[in-house]
Order: sequence, then C-alpha cells, then structure tokens
Amino acid sequence: MAGRVSPGDKLPFFRYDTPYSAQNRFRDLLAEQAPLILVFMNNFGHPVTRTFAMRYADTYAGLRDGGFALVVRSRADKLARSIGPDTLPYPLLCDADGVLYDLLDIPQRSGGLTSYSLEAWQILRQAKKNGYRPPKDAVLDLPLTLILDADGTVLFCHYGSSLTDVPEDCEAMQALLEDLDLVPEEGGLPEAEDDGDVTIYTPADETPRIPGLEGRDDRDDTLDKTGVLRLFEDTLNDR
Repeated sequence: MAGRVSPGDKLPFFRYDTPYSAQNRFRDLLAEQAPLILVFMNNFGHPVTRTFAMRYADTYAGLRDGGFALVVRSRADKLARSIGPDTLPYPLLCDADGVLYDLLDIPQRSGGLTSYSLEAWQILRQAKKNGYRPPKDAVLDLPLTLILDADGTVLFCHYGSSLTDVPEDCEAMQALLEDLDLVPEEGGLPEAEDDGDVTIYTPADETPRIPGLEGRDDRDDTLDKTGVLRLFEDTLNDR
C-alpha cells in the first residue's frame, strides 16, 4: 500500500527501532496494546513534538482501554543518549528517513504560517526564549493520528492540518476510544494473523548502535536509512 490511508485499510507489519531497543516487531505491539493509537509527529527535538511527548507521558495513566505509541523523525542511536527504557511510559518509534511517513503520504509544509496553530506559535515562542533556533527553510511533517486493530486494520484516521492537530493528551485519547465505541470487551481482541513482515530495513552495516542490537543474528531488517536524516537534525540536541 502507498498513499493516504482510510478506515478499513490495513498497515503492513514491519520492524522498528526505539532509543532503547532494536528490531521490535510491530505485530507484537499491536497484539499487546490494540486498539493502538499511533501518532506521527516531527523529530523529537522540535519543541512541539517534545511538548506533546512529555504531555502524553504525564497523562498516560488516563489511557485505560488501549495502547499508544509515538512515531518521530529521529535517529534511534542519537536519542539513545538521553532516552532510556524508563524515560517514557510508551514506545517511541524512530523513523529518521521517513519510510512510514512516505508510505502513508503524510503531508509536508514549509514556512511557519502554513503549519502553525496558535498553540504551536505559543510553544515555539517560549522555546525561542529558552534558546531554540529553528532551522531556516525547514520542511515539517504535519501530524497523523491512527487507531489500529490487532491485525493492523485502520479503525480511525486523522491527517492533521497544523502541527498541534493531534489528541491533546492521553485522556483525550481515552475519550476518543469511548466515542468511537472502540473500548475492548473483556477477553481482548483476537490474535493477529501471522503474515510475513514487510521490511522497511537495509543491510546490517547501516544499523544504528542502540541497546539490544549487538549480538543479534537476525539483522536483515535494519531500519531503512535510519543513519541518515533527510530533513534536519534534532534541533535541541536532545537536552
């Protein structure tokens, strides 16, 4: 599949890296946490992404009937210096070269006025007071929010119109699940069928150096071009 997704579409299974573990199976994440809310944002160093990542962490207990994961355009090996396994209560999927962003046709915008909301402007204004300097002519991804069933079927899809057009916090995610009648019944959802993983990875010599990767033999699925940032580096240097 390629292009914008809609409810009823099915995402392919793949393997992904986080700052604290390598080559995780997306099928396992779905099986454990479905209905899974998957939010795509910009790199973790962007002030808007960082603000929402911390907000989701602070309110994570409010999401009672589903799972959550955040996807960022950042290098797993770089974030590994500051994000350990106990830093965030949810998975942080790293897709530095935008493999999934391209697959799902997530829109990009350049220029602040084309993608900033009032909330984003306020976040960025405060970040600039704290020393943040945005890169010139930066191209930013607009966000995408998905809710996925255990087999990767899209139950809900929202392509954001601004950088902050995502669930406000995890309590808002819980309310969304309830409004859509997606709260799992007792006993859970059926196990996902065992399709073959779709690879979004390249040879092992391009594998990021992150915990859990060394000593593994199944390295034929390393994240595609994870070692190369196509857009720009994390601008806050992960402070």
